[in-house]
Amino acid sequence: MELKRSMPKAIWRELRTQHPAIPTCGESKEAQEPADQVPFLIRKSPPEQIVPAGRPRAVEEAESPMVQQCGSPATAALPASGNHLGISKLGNERFYRDGAAFSNSNLEERALHVDGLEERLVKAAASESWDQVCSLIREAAAALAAPRQKEALNEAPVPMPEDAQERLQANLQVRLRKLICKGLGYLDLSDAGTVLQLEPALSFMKLLIESFKVRSQLEEARAAKQWLRLQGLLKDEAHTQAEANLESCGSDGAQSIEGKNVPIGEDRGSSKGGVYSPNVKLKSNPLVRNTGQDVILNCNKCGLDLRSSWFFEHRGKVSTLVPVSGHSTCGGKICS
Repeated sequence: MELKRSMPKAIWRELRTQHPAIPTCGESKEAQEPADQVPFLIRKSPPEQIVPAGRPRAVEEAESPMVQQCGSPATAALPASGNHLGISKLGNERFYRDGAAFSNSNLEERALHVDGLEERLVKAAASESWDQVCSLIREAAAALAAPRQKEALNEAPVPMPEDAQERLQANLQVRLRKLICKGLGYLDLSDAGTVLQLEPALSFMKLLIESFKVRSQLEEARAAKQWLRLQGLLKDEAHTQAEANLESCGSDGAQSIEGKNVPIGEDRGSSKGGVYSPNVKLKSNPLVRNTGQDVILNCNKCGLDLRSSWFFEHRGKVSTLVPVSGHSTCGGKICS
């Protein structure tokens, strides 16, 4: 009543005839404001996703569910060769990260990681999840250390640092090699798709073995039985792959000569002009690099000199890459 007395009658009647606006369900206060009072809202467009050339659509869908809604036909029309290159690149990056993470972890974390790998392998084999088995083999291979030379009987034992003694007591490397051999035994290494899923782990393990064999026989390595078994499994894979390439008429960078599959072009290493250059597959390995500084190599049979600036680095140890097949002219072995 006080409001009515202090207000002119005309204004009071006008206010009585007006009905208050009732907001509808779900509308906010800002939505009821006049259009000329509401500031314009600029919708931020999603950041443009840069997809590497040849990256498979399946990988993109796994990483981002938005691809299923916003994917373009051009993404689905990538060539098969580009898909393989994309898978290989992604696999190399993840493999390198897994190896670095294992190296930077402490002994307890490494033991837990190996425990987890063993448990997951048992479950994957029981459920016949072979893709998961391939993934576990890649993880285990990323944590694998290079073969070590046995100490000679007439040599005094070199004192080991405390961390090396702890690692030896934990026996983690033995368990990793056992896990890898067990996992490879479940798989059909003659299948090209299986081999593709196992890369770059297969190439990495072959490189560890071949680098050791440059300076010594694999029988002289510690845990030689495990390394020899692993080498046998990898050789079986190489043999079946060679047969598969031979049946495909050698169209993928190889030619058939006298019943043998011989790589040509960039698919094989070269020693042109006395300078060794590894094949493309080795060059793409994240642990292989070209320093530009040549190391003089020589044949142990005829004394031929050869230079190599390609190195393999793993956990602080650097090894020079040399031709695995040796000197084809005299049959000698190339040594650094």
